[in-house]
Amino acid sequence: MLLRPYRRCRRHLTGLLVSTFLVGTFSAVPAAAAPGPRDELPPQEPGVTLRVFDLQTPIDELCEIKAGQTPNVDKLMPVIDWSATDDFGVADHFVSEVTANLTVPEDGTYDFRLTSDDGSRLLIGGDTVIDHDGLHGAEPKDGSKELAEGHHALRIDHFDRTNDQQLTLEWKPPGADGFAVVPDTVLSTDADVVRVTAPGRKECEGALDSPGDGLPLDGVHPDYALTDLRPDGFEPQVSAMDWLPDGRLAVTTWGGTDNTDGEVYLLDHVQGDTGPEEVTAKKVAEGLKEPMGIKAVDGKLYVSQKHELTELSDTDGDDVTDEQRTVATWPYGGNFHEFAFGLLYQDGAFYLNLSVAIDYGGATTDPQPAENRGTTIKVDKETGKVSYLAGGLRTPNGIGFGPEGDLFVLDNQGGWLPSSKLLHIKQDRFFNHYTNPSGPFDDQPVTKPVLWLPQNEIANSPSTPLQLTEGRFAGQMLFGDVTYGGIQRAYLEKVDGEYQGAVFRLTQGLEAGVNRISMGPDGAIYAGGLGAGGNWGQEGKLT
Repeated sequence: MLLRPYRRCRRHLTGLLVSTFLVGTFSAVPAAAAPGPRDELPPQEPGVTLRVFDLQTPIDELCEIKAGQTPNVDKLMPVIDWSATDDFGVADHFVSEVTANLTVPEDGTYDFRLTSDDGSRLLIGGDTVIDHDGLHGAEPKDGSKELAEGHHALRIDHFDRTNDQQLTLEWKPPGADGFAVVPDTVLSTDADVVRVTAPGRKECEGALDSPGDGLPLDGVHPDYALTDLRPDGFEPQVSAMDWLPDGRLAVTTWGGTDNTDGEVYLLDHVQGDTGPEEVTAKKVAEGLKEPMGIKAVDGKLYVSQKHELTELSDTDGDDVTDEQRTVATWPYGGNFHEFAFGLLYQDGAFYLNLSVAIDYGGATTDPQPAENRGTTIKVDKETGKVSYLAGGLRTPNGIGFGPEGDLFVLDNQGGWLPSSKLLHIKQDRFFNHYTNPSGPFDDQPVTKPVLWLPQNEIANSPSTPLQLTEGRFAGQMLFGDVTYGGIQRAYLEKVDGEYQGAVFRLTQGLEAGVNRISMGPDGAIYAGGLGAGGNWGQEGKLT
């Protein structure tokens, strides 16, 4: 998208997002509507998916969980019959969501009994079958629905305030004598799902909501005008951006589920008063291993893949890469989370971040499969020598130069980190994420962040920091956010040699999570969107 300036304004904001935003309405499926054939479902496994959100504050009725929040618990359960804290993973003040496909053997009237403490709601095929909302003990409530043979989407919303908790779903199929717990033989959920969780307090819609937070965009900052720049059919998962001397924009794509199909595109006609119909995208490289940084230096492109820094060379002048050369490698153990984030260049050296290995669910892998992860590194362009600047990082998906040419990094919350934060990188600093074996700076005192970014309030997965050089916010920094969405603004000041400051929203409600931002030669801000599984996208937005 491109934010066009009004006549009185000097700046505009551009974004390369993955598809146009769609707004739709949903109508109830007729009660006896025939479901789709079984083979239309993705691969399934018996049971249901249980997701639990820890609110940490009491509610009196069912609520809609605020978009962009990762559950505290996400697990496969065989049947819906739970009455212990170990079942839910949270003791009190939580919201749970149960999703599954219910496969019924024959047409007929099916009776259901929903027992819950506190409120709950059963939906089948999008229709409410039992509304059991409000504060109450473990009481049953019945409902029925005409169902055709085949599978039907099932969902239960539930909340618990204090004391005991329970959620049980029973049924009485046609011809049955009484109610029994719905068996796992008729319940299934998507198989081989990577279940991602995050600690911390979650919120319902309406709780501390701010305009545009997780909602469709209805306006932008008055200094900007927004324009979509994606040509038809171009839906990149943007993982890096940089500018060529001739004004073209180089974009890398993440590569989705296959971590060896990352690509590089050159985009032309993106600057100035242009639109998506004028932009062209040419693929010039492929087969990259989840590239997360790109830089144009001395007529060549350099990309940071998971395992190495790679030089891409075009030897015949058609822009397409003919040769790939390894400039440098770093410790890499093959873990899915061992990314090489970002790529800067200055005075003969590249700068980037290495994330730590984690287990599915978010815990830091113990021990780490490779040493010296969770660090900011420097790579000599000529020799490929790797040196370590700072450590104690977890998921540092953002690196950029800021005031006075200093180096700044944005790290994502998780193990050892109660919230995301903006960091000022200096040699030998340590930022509080410990690993086994110890990192190169784990014995150093902990350096405080420049800014804490409160989880679920202003940031969840912050990405690229970018310093503004002109306009009313000159000298301040912007950064995107992959799961919380939008672009935020960081005001910084230096006191006794150390940075501190405050953070504000600049915009929310874009089409996808913002993974990369860049200042174009024309002074515009270009935003690259990403929507994928796990924490790689803003909930409710495009994938």
